Amino acid sequence: MSYICPLCNGLASFTASCPDCGHVLEDAGMKGDYIGPYSPYGSADQYTSVYSIHISSGCEHVVHCPHCHEGYIYHVNAWKAP
Repeated sequence: MSYICPLCNGLASFTASCPDCGHVLEDAGMKGDYIGPYSPYGSADQYTSVYSIHISSGCEHVVHCPHCHEGYIYHVNAWKAP
């Protein structure tokens, strides 16, 4: 059975609030895009996890707060592919 990420595929919009200040968080893409030998970004391990529950069939996204400039890892539940 195949699964897809609704955020990566544009099937759902991201809506979550910053746990520190309550402002709307912005999706900055998949965590996997931030790590790797030639990554132009910092390590995704520098971000703290918003949710500590590990989702086996999901996608991890880096999100940030434009107000307080904090970054987090957000676990997105994958949808079953048609």
